Amino acid sequence: MKKVLISLPLIVIVALIGMYFYANQQTENQIDIYIERAIASGAYKDIQYESADFGVDASILINGLSVTDAMDFQYTIDELEISEMDFFNEFPRSINLSARGLGLPMGLPELDSSLLTPEMQDFLSVIDGTTSVPATIDYNHQYDPDNSNHFNSEMSIGLADAFNLSMNTTTRNISYETLNQISDPIAAETAVMTALMNAEIPEMGFSFSDFGLVETLLRNQATQQGKSVDLVRQELISMTQSLFLFAPADLQAIVIDLGNELSSFMEGDKTFSFAIHPDFSGSIQQLQMPIMGAFFAGEYGQIVDLLNIEFSTE
Repeated sequence: MKKVLISLPLIVIVALIGMYFYANQQTENQIDIYIERAIASGAYKDIQYESADFGVDASILINGLSVTDAMDFQYTIDELEISEMDFFNEFPRSINLSARGLGLPMGLPELDSSLLTPEMQDFLSVIDGTTSVPATIDYNHQYDPDNSNHFNSEMSIGLADAFNLSMNTTTRNISYETLNQISDPIAAETAVMTALMNAEIPEMGFSFSDFGLVETLLRNQATQQGKSVDLVRQELISMTQSLFLFAPADLQAIVIDLGNELSSFMEGDKTFSFAIHPDFSGSIQQLQMPIMGAFFAGEYGQIVDLLNIEFSTE
């Protein structure tokens, strides 16, 4: 009896280990299926990864992800964690993605240097393809096709000691499942335009949090111009607060408010947020005519009112 009691925990442990390795194998099989679908869609030429592990919380950790898109642009992700993913539908109804460590094996695409300030060129020079940048990308969505195709998504991109950019969108009446099944680029473009005409976008917004980027850019510019950081900051704030002088009369009030919020943001270590909550629940069809009418009539303030634009700095 004693031997039986001792062997039972061992049997359970062996069974759990077996289940773990089986889950890992099934996880890799499922990932391979999604990769095949992605490549078959024409959006990607190659997707590879070093390993994939299944967690006890049903999360999946992919290491060493390497991607080549249809335009031969290559990038790598050190770690990609997938959680709360719906595996039962080709287009997941829920998913959380967290990526850590971004690399560009071929470096950044060639850019027209005349379009970039020296400060931005210095900032981008760290992405040379030799090492991963400590960037983070987080994304999640919830999709309910049985409720007018209600879709909520949030995405954030951040760089340690620099910034974090967050975006959120809510849409209705767009069948992402149908769009996901279209592989031909021209047909997909036509389908997207058709879908947008019937869509509702009741909410859209973004926020930009400064964790040192503003100070770095100001310091670089001050060094180049031989001025103090405070003087450069004040010059930029003065320019920002003067933007209303170039705005149409019915937009001057909101541009003054915007200039004040951006000026506050330039003080550093703050978050600027921008959002729209359009009338008509964001119906593109219902908004199209009044917005176009206001635009051709030069009544730009009415467009702002229709979109219910909000912004703030904290």
